[in-house]
Amino acid sequence: MQYPGKGGNHDLGAFTSIEDLADRVCEKLAPPADECAAFFGHSMGALLAFEVARRFEANGTRIAALFVSAAGAPGRAGYDNIGDSDRGLLEAVSQMTGVNPEFLENEEFAAKILPTLRGLKAIANYDCPPEARVSCPIVAFHGDEDDVATADKVAPWAERTTAEFSARTFTAPGHHFYLNDHLPELVGDIEAKLAAYYQR
Repeated sequence: MQYPGKGGNHDLGAFTSIEDLADRVCEKLAPPADECAAFFGHSMGALLAFEVARRFEANGTRIAALFVSAAGAPGRAGYDNIGDSDRGLLEAVSQMTGVNPEFLENEEFAAKILPTLRGLKAIANYDCPPEARVSCPIVAFHGDEDDVATADKVAPWAERTTAEFSARTFTAPGHHFYLNDHLPELVGDIEAKLAAYYQR
């Protein structure tokens, strides 16, 4: 699912918070009370998936599992120091991806991605109640070279479920977008876990 207003111009300005975006997603998906669902979210999408899963459960929908990727747990997202300036956002991208900062100096490229990057402020401002949890298993994935979603920030996802928690670390390369290099392994792991959960 694309974020509201994303389309071809990468405009994420249509929402102001993770909670607001979760409400919009639920309006589109209409939680089925008599069926089972599962969610996967990468980076900011992991926090969004958590909020959507909470709303689905509140509606009576059973969630097989929540898969969170390259994201610190709520309160540990790792974007606290992002400034309001465009420069601060570009520096955050350089930190996450390892992209040469000089590449981000290209004004045309920056103009294309900055509207999307402003969605990072929604992460920095995400204020999740400490008691907020889901009752489904949470499975976390992250790269060992990710300076944003480090192991100590991913581990507290265990506190956000009343069910089991597990985590897998990807290596070589293990940066913030590790999934680009490990997609078959990631998908295989998700499929195996879902097959096991659905057999319960």
